[in-house]
Amino acid sequence: MWNKGWDKLFQRKPWGKYPCEELVRYISKTFKKKNKTNIKILELGCGTGANIFFLAKEGFSTYGIDGSKTALKLAEKYLISEKLKAKLSLGDIIKLPYKSNFFDCVIDIECLYSNLIEDTKKILIEVHRVLKKNAVFFSKTFATGISGQSSGIPYAEEKFTFKKIPQSPLYSDYGVIRLTDEKNIKNIYSLFDEINYDYIIRTQNSRKDFIKEWIIKAKKLKK
Repeated sequence: MWNKGWDKLFQRKPWGKYPCEELVRYISKTFKKKNKTNIKILELGCGTGANIFFLAKEGFSTYGIDGSKTALKLAEKYLISEKLKAKLSLGDIIKLPYKSNFFDCVIDIECLYSNLIEDTKKILIEVHRVLKKNAVFFSKTFATGISGQSSGIPYAEEKFTFKKIPQSPLYSDYGVIRLTDEKNIKNIYSLFDEINYDYIIRTQNSRKDFIKEWIIKAKKLKK
């Protein structure tokens, strides 16, 4: 569920205009021989629009949804200034305002992780619904093993889900921070087919902070 803390965060950190590097690679490889104007792509939790700008510039039929008015205003302002088009919606991703079997691709760049597992599974039911048959899903999400994890304040009964992780490099206004271990990937993404995943590791602050992220790719093979 969307948390108001994100509005405060977007007011302080608009996060620029550059897309996720792993997403750029995935999109260029997956749709390199396709007519982009016919490809509908939705980003969950699009924020200020860094990935939206990339998709729109590439010529895709681009959609984004976010719960933050602040973020969407910033995204719309930049789209107008660059003469780009995208359809942005204000809303909670637990109930997507789109028709069934509508999108060719849905992307999640560290949006789903800010939800409890129960809510994440509800969101993924919606994602599965709005995807066409043979469409694809791309998810980048924080993995277990980040710096400061042991300082986390647990959330409910969920293992690896926290209210805050004070000593981690993550911001504190997220509301929910759900880290994913490898054993839980296929459980969380079980609605999808051909689930493949890799991870990336990065450091910050002269290698003082350690962050691991899953790159998860899946398909919907049935309606």
